[in-house]
Formats: sequence, structure tokens, C-alpha cells
Amino acid sequence: MIFLESSPRELTKELMTTRAVQIIITCLIAMLVAQILKVIIFSIRHKKFEIRYFFTTGGLPSSHSSLCVCLCVILGMLQFHDENQLSWAFAVACVVSSVIMYDAMGVRLEASKHAKILNRFADQLTEEEKQEYGYGKKGKLKEMLGHRGVEVLVGGILGAGVGFMGFGIILMISN
Repeated sequence: MIFLESSPRELTKELMTTRAVQIIITCLIAMLVAQILKVIIFSIRHKKFEIRYFFTTGGLPSSHSSLCVCLCVILGMLQFHDENQLSWAFAVACVVSSVIMYDAMGVRLEASKHAKILNRFADQLTEEEKQEYGYGKKGKLKEMLGHRGVEVLVGGILGAGVGFMGFGIILMISN
């Protein structure tokens, strides 16, 4: 109802700000759901509950993919609903999202493989050699960095689902 009392120029600013907040919240929910599912899946696989998986990268589902696809879906749906068109912001979100998901399956996945190999080699080094190479200042190299294709796909499907549900909820509370 506050929108009806505003001038057209204020309405646009208020609606844009509201939409921005709605998009951010929906995307954060997609990422949080993915991380919670990651904890559940890892806990089932390892038969031990460990909250540390909530703070990890890599694994199933990809929270980066979930957030990125959710951003594209919710942004596109809201823009099309509000303006009957898609803007350049939607195009940018799609391009950046595809780069992030490609990187997760490419560079970050390869870095994960390299970390596993280096950790095995490092086990054979003396402590002096490890210090000389700067290895292990924080322990072993992090091995869980990237994603297999299926992990990215599941994250993307999850993100799309959260995006569509978020769009429906936003429409319900807007009316």
C-alpha cells in the first residue's frame, strides 16, 4: 500500500530497492539450502555428523551453482513480471554464472586433484623440508575445492527450484 501513495518516480526507486533485497535474500537461501544439504549428504556418507561441511567448498550440491542459477531465475522472472522484458543485468548474471560454474568444474576441480597429490608427496618430506617450501602452515592443502559435473548440475537444479519458489512467494506477499 505504501507504493500507491508514492509518486511514480519514488515508486520505481522503492520497487527497485525492494526487488534487490528480495533477489539477495532468495539467492542466499539457495546457497544456505545447498550447504545444509551438503552437511546432510556428507554426514550420511561418512556415518558421522560434522558441521564443518557447512563451511566447505566442493561436494554435492554446489552452493555456488545453486546461488548463480537462483540469481538468473529470480532476476529473470521478476524483470519479466515487472517490466515484460529482460534487462542487461539478466544477461550479465547469466554470463558471470556460467563462468563461475565452468570454473568450479575446471580450474577448481583440477586444483583439488593437485592438492591430493601434493599432500601425498608432502607426507614423505621432513618437517624442515615442509617449512622450507612453505607447505603446511595451516596443515595439509585443502583438497575439496572443485566440483564434478553432477555436483554442479544438482546445485543448478536446486538453485532453479529455490528461484521459482522465491518468485512465487514474492508474488504472494506482493498482492
